[in-house]
Amino acid sequence: MSLPTIPPALSVVIPTYQDPQCLALTLKALTRQTLSPERFEVIVVRDGGSSDGYAEALVEGAGLRLRVLELAERRGRSVARNEGVRRAAAPLLVFLDADSWAVPELLERHLTWHGSPGSAAVLIGRRDEIGLADLPAVLAGESDSIARAFPRGGDLRFGTGLPDDGGDWLRAGWVIAYTHNVSLSRSLFTQVGGYREAFGLSYGMEDVELFYRVDRSLPGGVNFGYDDEARVVHLPHYKNINRDFMELKANFQQAAKLYPCIEWELLSAVMGYEAIRRILHYRALVDECVERSACAIGPAAARLGGQLRGPRTLWIGTGRAESGLPASAPTFDYAAPIGPANSHLLGLAPPMPPGSLDAVVSVDFWRYLLWPELCQFISASLALSGEVHLVATADSTPGMCAADPQTLDYLRQAQAAQCTAELRAVEGLGHVLTLRARRPVPRAVRRMPAQTAARTRPTALAPGRTPTRG
Repeated sequence: MSLPTIPPALSVVIPTYQDPQCLALTLKALTRQTLSPERFEVIVVRDGGSSDGYAEALVEGAGLRLRVLELAERRGRSVARNEGVRRAAAPLLVFLDADSWAVPELLERHLTWHGSPGSAAVLIGRRDEIGLADLPAVLAGESDSIARAFPRGGDLRFGTGLPDDGGDWLRAGWVIAYTHNVSLSRSLFTQVGGYREAFGLSYGMEDVELFYRVDRSLPGGVNFGYDDEARVVHLPHYKNINRDFMELKANFQQAAKLYPCIEWELLSAVMGYEAIRRILHYRALVDECVERSACAIGPAAARLGGQLRGPRTLWIGTGRAESGLPASAPTFDYAAPIGPANSHLLGLAPPMPPGSLDAVVSVDFWRYLLWPELCQFISASLALSGEVHLVATADSTPGMCAADPQTLDYLRQAQAAQCTAELRAVEGLGHVLTLRARRPVPRAVRRMPAQTAARTRPTALAPGRTPTRG
């Protein structure tokens, strides 16, 4: 039976690479959708590799508006999805993976979401892992009996299998907007330039990076929604876990070089839902710092500048414009725009070579850091310069660590195992905890930090937007 020739309302884009056994089940699940088959199309992009098993798999899509695109050689998931979108006819895109076995209501829920006034621009659907005990139910098409909780199931993006009830996490929903079950308009996808194809054949991050750009292209607020009933099941298939993890880590680092901001710096250390919690936590603290004009660099630069080992110092806080520092001085000033010499980073993984600085000075902002981040910041700063100065002024905000001498002396003792630590009072400033590496840090081949920062400026931010926002 031929399908009507009316334009589809929704295009499903599915890349596939040597997993026809999964694709067969995914296509069969799409033939069982409650959404009428004339209302959606399915575009399968075979990303090179062997064609064995695909003829049989595609038979399972009988009755669908199914189109198959075959790339001559493997080019990676970003390219495959972009090629699929170029051939899409519908105004709404739903991205699934070949191993995303859909419940019958999946596509109808995506379409209904985007047709409802006031809905967020991107809908994230649930993806349940399954134990082998549930595989017979999948093969029989019995979605209601498949477990939704550990150990036989659950969405691994969330610690408990479910997101927090409050929905606050959706303010950074891009962190877990994976393309095994997510939808957005084709116009928005095209506006931000699609998937970044430079990731090539490496595993992971192309979807997170895309939806980061999507989020930055939209007004501030909540641009993501989550539907627990728009559900797919992750089909078992072969994975080289060690290789995938190493490629994922490398792709994180590649993306972090593009965006010198807190969000991506944190993603280099933690992933998934925990990364969202940290991102929202530090966003709020940065906003507090800026709103209160706290962490002022100027007084510290005036009183410490002549006491440092050299002029190549990274200053962290706010108020570089009033500090008297030269324009080329590297800063992490959260109140100033990102530019050639200024980044919005915590300092956990700064984009500067080891040994390229004389000192790092953090004015009060270090007092916001959680203990794991503070330890990481100190280690990274010592690698950069061999010397870090933690300034504690009399200023205080609710999110800061206390700055009384007893607390500061405890912190001095806590760091003494890895470096020399000195606590001193500086008139007109407060206390300074100075930490120095026990061994001299090798000096890097000289490249001005400002040039390094310029090389890593973000390239895909909306005009007038900075990566850290309230």
